[in-house]
Amino acid sequence: MKELPAKSLDDEIAALRLDIQPPRNLWPGIAGRLHRSSSRTRPMALAAAAALAGACVAGTISWAVLQGRAARPPAQASVRAAPQAAARTADFDEPSTPRYVAARDSLEVSFRERLALLDPATRARIEASLAVIRHAHEDIRKALAADPASPVLEQLWQSTWHDELDLYERVVRSTQPTVTRT
Repeated sequence: MKELPAKSLDDEIAALRLDIQPPRNLWPGIAGRLHRSSSRTRPMALAAAAALAGACVAGTISWAVLQGRAARPPAQASVRAAPQAAARTADFDEPSTPRYVAARDSLEVSFRERLALLDPATRARIEASLAVIRHAHEDIRKALAADPASPVLEQLWQSTWHDELDLYERVVRSTQPTVTRT
């Protein structure tokens, strides 16, 4: 079978009719869709809503786990926790090694000095956040005293401890004077 020679693109374009009119004016429909799409919800609002929903779900699950542990009958709790509690120490305090204490004290002194440099509104928000972290840390420590075998509570306790130190570091880092080259 013979193949017909293919036309070039220029020949195809030249063969098109130039007098074809569209059947109707399409612009009003296009313009209406453009205005409608600009009023859509912003992606940041959707992301914030998703984050809030996730935080609520996580909080609800944590609350349910903690309530389930509190509602457990004492006999059942002691049977399960007795071997584990004997193997672990119930010391839920920060490390007291001299090196750690000195490093923490130094960081806290720097934090307090830098915190004083911030405007009062920012300082108040940071101090409120620090109070929340410390309150959560203390609540979790009390829960751990009641249930020392809980790995979830121990992880949460350590997390709040690290959150406090991270807050100190962020304030110190964000108030560092900028170094300029000469």
